[in-house]
Amino acid sequence: MTYVDTKHVAAELKRRLNAAFPGVKFSVRTGKGTGSAGIDVSWTDGPTDGDVAAIARPMQGSTWNGYDERYENTGNEVTVTVGGGYVTGKPLVNHIGLHHEVSDEVRAEALVLWKGVNGEDADIQVQNGGFTCEGEFIAGTWGGNQVLDIARKVVLPRRWKAPQEAAATPAPAPEPTAPAEAAPTASGLVATHTEEEGVVVRGTRRGDGSAPVLRGAELKWHRKEGYWYLPGTRGEAGASRLDDVLAALRAAGLLPAPTGVLEAAPDVAPAGESPAVEEAADEEPTEAASEEPRGLEYGPHRVTNTGEGQSHGAGTAYVFRCLACGQRAPLVGFDGLKCTAEAEAAHARARADRLLDDVTLRGADAYVMTYALAKKPVQRTRDEAVEELARLLALGATHRWCAGELRLLHHDYRVASVKQAPGEPLAARTAPQAYRCVPVPEEFAADWDGAACIAWRDGVDAALTYAVLAQSGS
Repeated sequence: MTYVDTKHVAAELKRRLNAAFPGVKFSVRTGKGTGSAGIDVSWTDGPTDGDVAAIARPMQGSTWNGYDERYENTGNEVTVTVGGGYVTGKPLVNHIGLHHEVSDEVRAEALVLWKGVNGEDADIQVQNGGFTCEGEFIAGTWGGNQVLDIARKVVLPRRWKAPQEAAATPAPAPEPTAPAEAAPTASGLVATHTEEEGVVVRGTRRGDGSAPVLRGAELKWHRKEGYWYLPGTRGEAGASRLDDVLAALRAAGLLPAPTGVLEAAPDVAPAGESPAVEEAADEEPTEAASEEPRGLEYGPHRVTNTGEGQSHGAGTAYVFRCLACGQRAPLVGFDGLKCTAEAEAAHARARADRLLDDVTLRGADAYVMTYALAKKPVQRTRDEAVEELARLLALGATHRWCAGELRLLHHDYRVASVKQAPGEPLAARTAPQAYRCVPVPEEFAADWDGAACIAWRDGVDAALTYAVLAQSGS
């Protein structure tokens, strides 16, 4: 694996930003000390945060997962110029901070809009309730913060959009020598290749028939970024695969033929009948609907912003709705809400799976689990370890890494630990006929070190302890 130093990534990021947004001055700086793997990008007015993030996000090598308290690899690769040559590798960048400043001119325009809603005599030094400005919800807070919110959500996008649309307006096309009706196609569908992203297809819509075609061409849906991508096509070598994807889309009628290529004329619908493409609008959503992202993942919940505001603390907050359980609350309010049993179980299994993929346990074929009340560790396969970890996490256990092992705790009391299994498998223990003079049931004898049997032995210990205390009069 080749790694690209943070300073080279920062230089490449600034080059791309200057090329994408000419006339805008960007300040790109690397961090120092413990933040040396971070990059800070600052600019005034100009493009929106989303426009800049679209260029900066693919250059980040890892992100911080606050839920599991660890960095996760993004899988991104970047090509930079080092010493006059090209180097492609994983960027050593774990954070890219965006700092969008607002000029006084934009603030003044936002203040006019704010007073148009709250009145000319309104004071920006006091708190106000939430309101809507040109279709954008402005949360309740101090008036000065609301002015800044209007500047970012309303004024800046409007100012930036106008020159972009003017520059993108195409020149009038020459009249065709032989006018003909164009066959309906999937509008907005674009297939491209870059060294950073590889082969990607954007602009697909639910029900346009592109999902089975792209899946047949070995593309996969990127839930986070919202586009289709072809694995293994990053870098210059992947450019040759773009032609295969374009050919598949053209064969399915989702893209027009390239200039200079003659194709059979499409069938023209008789007068009074709608084209076949128009009829497809009423069809059921295709399989592509399941590939598209459904809400924001927040613990076991999949939430979506309703656009409504509600009082929260000193101001207001957006109301979100969980697509699984239907509950509504501010985003932070979902921390204390349970989702459906299926969603909770799936989330616990996903957390357990991620924990076993951590550097300490990654690549192991088997694991050794030691329970607090057991006298000997138990060897588990990958699937068994995932299910057992998921069960403990669902019961409220937290985790902590310590000396090459994963520890599960409940109220700071260790209930179990997990580590990689040794080279030789552990010898299975044979269940005794009786435990503390109590016959061992048959269902526990088959798995003496299993969780159910451990719970049964704990119950026997507790019952005997209670009997001794009762006999002594304590």
